[in-house]
Amino acid sequence: MSLFEEGDGLRTRLDKVENLKDESRLVEVACTAPEAQVRLLAVSRVNADEMLMDIIKKAEELDVRLVAAERISSQQLLARIIRDKENLELIGVCFSRITDKQIIEELAHDTDVNPVARRMAVEYYADESYLADASRAAVAVEDARKSPEAVHAFVEAYGGGIAGVRAIARFRRSEKALRALGTIACRGGEEGGLAIEYLCQGLASPNPSLKECAASELANLSSPETVACLVRSLDKPDLRGPIRDVLRRIDTPEARAALGQNGRAR
Repeated sequence: MSLFEEGDGLRTRLDKVENLKDESRLVEVACTAPEAQVRLLAVSRVNADEMLMDIIKKAEELDVRLVAAERISSQQLLARIIRDKENLELIGVCFSRITDKQIIEELAHDTDVNPVARRMAVEYYADESYLADASRAAVAVEDARKSPEAVHAFVEAYGGGIAGVRAIARFRRSEKALRALGTIACRGGEEGGLAIEYLCQGLASPNPSLKECAASELANLSSPETVACLVRSLDKPDLRGPIRDVLRRIDTPEARAALGQNGRAR
């Protein structure tokens, strides 16, 4: 029996999903609902790893498959997705969720794994190790994180300049990568501006932790150049709300001017 009735509006459908506790039915809604909001709400209410795997196997829409992968906690299941799937964005999400370096190393050496995924495993293993070290250093010495030397080291470690920023941004589904982008954004200039753009993209993440991490990094930047970059991203409908929230947190004269009267962006 269908959860929805003919004539149900979007609000009614969302309310029904919000009150639904049967995970098998939530999986069905996540895989079949025509509205993205309904699909994403359904998958956000599924907690069992095996049920989330069902969504990845059955859903045609990539949006719910990505969120399902972000919610899976089993390292072995994430590795299985990497071995079985060919969508690079889905594989990238799985890599960002794996914390067991032995699993990543096994993927890198498994000749049965898609060659592209194997290369990603090699790159991710190296990059994740570096980002972890940099993240620990940033937490230990917060002020040093913003020093010209620290920022320069970040960018140079990834090839320097714009190429270095783009290399780090490949892993922006990792909180450590977002913090690295926040460090680069402190530098300003072309590299800093690009890092801010990538952080703005992070505000659209369906993962609340990544979204808050990106918002926190942006809120720590208060230069007029930062505000200008944020304002340019207000043209994107899915970013308007999160960017307005960040501007309120920045709360500089430039940020308040961008928000306009009553906290609404112009």
